[in-house]
Amino acid sequence: MKTRTGIIILLIAMFCTLSLATPALASTSLNSYEKQLLSRINKVRAKHGLSQVRLNSKLVAAARAHSADMAARKYLAHDTPAPDSEVWSQRIVRCGYTNKGYRYWKAGENIAYGYLWTSSPVLVVDAWMKSRAHRAVILTRAFRDIGVGAVKTTDGYGNLEGTVWFFTLDLGRRIAR
Repeated sequence: MKTRTGIIILLIAMFCTLSLATPALASTSLNSYEKQLLSRINKVRAKHGLSQVRLNSKLVAAARAHSADMAARKYLAHDTPAPDSEVWSQRIVRCGYTNKGYRYWKAGENIAYGYLWTSSPVLVVDAWMKSRAHRAVILTRAFRDIGVGAVKTTDGYGNLEGTVWFFTLDLGRRIAR
């Protein structure tokens, strides 16, 4: 188990490092579920009179890495469990969305999993909007940047068998000094 965890951590670190070397946002390609999440979040924000959020490759790296880790290690939590415990905001910073050189830094995160018909990104966003805490993250006026991660596992989660999707939504805002 320690070897598997070590390999997962190494892969996540490599993914974040590669994303830091990718300067162009246009090079950040999203899978179909991630595209649906991005579109739905911007529709919800527009409906509430808020500005759209723009894709940020560093937040995408953080969100995908977390979704992949949750899928691989079969957990649902913002913070990475032991043995490599990491708070969600540390992951975002490690993947390059830092506060260095900025006078303002704010971030928020939503997570979810979906099974069968509940794996629809539209239903995931709708469920977040029905939760006070998740809704607050999506409707935070200050946020301008977004990262989405939607990763599937085919070997179940908990007592669910088969394909399960793990979703991470990272939102943020940085203002230069």
